[in-house]
Amino acid sequence: MRFPDFIEKLPKADLPVPEIEGFLLQAEKHQVAFLRSEKDMLMPEHSHAGQWEIPLEGSAELTMDGQVKVIRPGQPIHIPAGVPHSGKVKGPYAAIIVFDAPARYKVKK
Repeated sequence: MRFPDFIEKLPKADLPVPEIEGFLLQAEKHQVAFLRSEKDMLMPEHSHAGQWEIPLEGSAELTMDGQVKVIRPGQPIHIPAGVPHSGKVKGPYAAIIVFDAPARYKVKK
């Protein structure tokens, strides 16, 4: 998926998974990431600040609190702060993610 030009011109995110490309919109207390990947991915269990994600393309299996939930385009998911979670992403995948923290990801140098 290609995002609109004004999003593609945002700073690129320095992401821990090389298959994911992301663009960052920064606010004082929050961060919005526009992410995409053409490949399937496994996301090991981790936790961080609160997250609200809405897939735009593809699907993902989210495991949280021992339950597996499949999320598809247009189905938002909320992950509360500090809750361990993992996932399997089916590519191609694209999503908008809002983090309840200003520095979930750094800008790629």
